[in-house]
Amino acid sequence: MRPFPPKRSSAPPASSASSCCPVFAGSAVLYCATCDQSLCSRCVIKGTHQDHQLKDLKDAVRDEVKKLHKLSDDLRSRERKFGDLTPRIEAAERELEEMCSRTQETLQQEFHTLQTLIEQNRQQAFFILNAQKQTIKQQLYQLLEDTQNYHSKSTVMIENIKQLRSKEESENPASLLGEINAIETSLHTMNEFYSSVEKKLKVDDTRLKALENSIKKIVEKNKELLPRPWEFLENITLDESKTPKYVQISEGKTEMIVCPPDDLSHTACSSWINVQASQSFSKGLHYWEVYVGGCEIWQVGVVEQRQSKGPQSPALSQEKSSWVLECDSDELSALHSNNFSRVKESNVQTLGVFLDYDKGRLKFYNVNTGCIMYSFIAKFKHSVYPLFSIRPQKDSIARLKICNLLDHDDRESDTTPDPETSEAVSEEGIEMTSESLNWDLV
Repeated sequence: MRPFPPKRSSAPPASSASSCCPVFAGSAVLYCATCDQSLCSRCVIKGTHQDHQLKDLKDAVRDEVKKLHKLSDDLRSRERKFGDLTPRIEAAERELEEMCSRTQETLQQEFHTLQTLIEQNRQQAFFILNAQKQTIKQQLYQLLEDTQNYHSKSTVMIENIKQLRSKEESENPASLLGEINAIETSLHTMNEFYSSVEKKLKVDDTRLKALENSIKKIVEKNKELLPRPWEFLENITLDESKTPKYVQISEGKTEMIVCPPDDLSHTACSSWINVQASQSFSKGLHYWEVYVGGCEIWQVGVVEQRQSKGPQSPALSQEKSSWVLECDSDELSALHSNNFSRVKESNVQTLGVFLDYDKGRLKFYNVNTGCIMYSFIAKFKHSVYPLFSIRPQKDSIARLKICNLLDHDDRESDTTPDPETSEAVSEEGIEMTSESLNWDLV
């Protein structure tokens, strides 16, 4: 990290004579094509427009009128080319419906495949569990049978041992020694058996533990992938309580529009317009998306609760309580506490923001690619507000819009899972809670 360099204004450099002096505005004598302004005699005498392209006022008016006619002709040509857009809009809508239908079918197939894999894994796991149970039961039954057999044999041997004394005088000593050795071997065998009975009675759960650990690893792997950020979508709205007069907030409070007036000063053009969300977060997981394709210079992130500093303030790179991603002329930077880090990705149209307040994680995603662009690790001490900032564009409208995906009426019907499928998954006990894109939350 290194100190963030001063930002260059996107507005054209202002000369010391940015407009004709008001006192002499009615006595303009020349037109400066370089600065796009009329000049009075005092402006010419000062020499501030030396080496600029100067024109006679009447010639300038004639050239500007020609330019307007050309622009008007181009506009009419485009209007004739497109004509009535209704059929094309209807065709585009049909194409959209087909694309969404195909995507929905693909998602259903993928989720079905996932559920099938989970079900197959569950069945195999319980098959192994039952097989191991039967194996251990058979071992216990065999132990019981062996114990009963050895008990019968020991009773017979005890009788045989009692009869040995009576055989000492009547039978051949060599034969008796052979019989004694056989009895001794059997006694050693039975003693060894009874010595191992205690150990055999203790059920070996090593295989069962291995099975548990295997399933736990599957769950942990799922935790690394699930849930996805979009599961924590939030309805975010803009707080319009403090905005300058040339900033418009949409009726739904999800879009800020800066349409600078003709007399917008150079200072205003270089000032950041910061608008906080009405919502704040002090715990949990939260996600929102912002369409940034409508402005050239923007900042999106979060700021800790603080005393209001007004809608216009210095760049947020100087704020210790803010964590933002900034775009300035297609250059992306991550800013915090007067430090910055360049972000390689560019051409972002829609930005995803994922906040894990409890773990102090703030991640930015390129929604169109699903890739993580940058991750902050922070220690939040207070509630944080989503923050949106733009700089006015001197020659065009600047727009920044929050994509409130939860507002659509058809969300429930389109995304509600099949009841039987949901019940089946829940019965498997597959845990889908977060540890916190690609779309990874870790």
